[in-house]
Amino acid sequence: MVRAALAEKGDSGVTPRHTLFYFYGDEDLHGDLCEVARRAGFLTRGQGDMTVLETTMPVDEASFAPVSAMMQSWAAAFQLDYEGWECVVVS
Repeated sequence: MVRAALAEKGDSGVTPRHTLFYFYGDEDLHGDLCEVARRAGFLTRGQGDMTVLETTMPVDEASFAPVSAMMQSWAAAFQLDYEGWECVVVS
């Protein structure tokens, strides 16, 4: 859905841009996610039952697929819900 919206605006996704990833779940389960994410180069922020991971990266399919898989695996490993991602448009 995000990539389709980018394409409508003439954005192929290959230019690196600020990208956010959202996780929700039990407040006590976010600490380990934040530690692993920081070690992987992400900035982390959030409070309570929400964590947002931030990075600058391209979001085209080839670049994004491994990161998306990593987000899914982190959600499963830390018993959190991965709610998706968003980024700025670069055209």
